[in-house]
Amino acid sequence: MIAKSLVIHIVALCCVFAFGGVVFAHGTGVSFEETKEGYKIDIGHDESIAALEATRFDFALYPEDLESIEGEIFSDVWVTIMQDKNLFFAGGIDKPTFGGTGFTYVFPHEGTYVISARFQKDGDTVVQSEFPLEIGAPIETKKEMPALILALLIGVSGLFVGVAIGLFIPRKLKSL
Repeated sequence: MIAKSLVIHIVALCCVFAFGGVVFAHGTGVSFEETKEGYKIDIGHDESIAALEATRFDFALYPEDLESIEGEIFSDVWVTIMQDKNLFFAGGIDKPTFGGTGFTYVFPHEGTYVISARFQKDGDTVVQSEFPLEIGAPIETKKEMPALILALLIGVSGLFVGVAIGLFIPRKLKSL
């Protein structure tokens, strides 16, 4: 009986640690927050974003008066990403039954983009907002040797070392 209770508590703690960040709008990074038309808009993203690197956006909406929550506040978010007058992304993000509402995006180049989010409930606009976001230059990465070529070089080197050792050992044994 005690062992069963202990197992249940351990599983519960593992779930809290594993899924604890899912409950919140975002676990790390920074967020754009705005209070508008009786709602608090919270859009989380990575602290520094570089072009050609994946970044996660999380969307949350809360009423200013938390006691007035009755049912689902929004069902989906219509998101656009623009730079100057060029549209880079436009699409709907459905609110999942479990977990946070969000998506991952890769910005094609550096510069200032405008992220627009329109929270909707069953097709009707609840509230919308937009904010500028500065995207940095692509991160320079070292060109790495492909793993197959590296493995091949190690294998050939091992073969040469083995042959060299094999040639010298028999001669030493004959001389003894």
